[in-house]
Amino acid sequence: MSNKAKFGFVLEYVTDIEAARRFYVEVLGLEVERYSPTFIQFNNFAIASDESMSSTRQPEVYWVVEDAESAFKELSQKGEISMPLKQMPFGKVFGIQDPSGQPQYLIEFAKVRPSQPAK
Repeated sequence: MSNKAKFGFVLEYVTDIEAARRFYVEVLGLEVERYSPTFIQFNNFAIASDESMSSTRQPEVYWVVEDAESAFKELSQKGEISMPLKQMPFGKVFGIQDPSGQPQYLIEFAKVRPSQPAK
């Protein structure tokens, strides 16, 4: 694949994002890299309190690509697409099923995202 995917992060859905943030920062010692009211990103791990891509609220694995449209075209010839290419506020994303039937999400981040870098 010319648009090689790089591991991005695992996203866990939580009901109380502030309580989850405190746990990961104060108990586990993680540092916040980006944040918004419904999303907090650490190094290779994130939490969110909004809707999941699959509507199941199960953890999601994200892989970063430089060009989501070309990756979608290429990978749709090689595997089963579980979610079509979508433009979201944070970037372009689509899902492809792995051999066990789990969706793997590929994302091209938007140049301007709703989350802000931590200070």
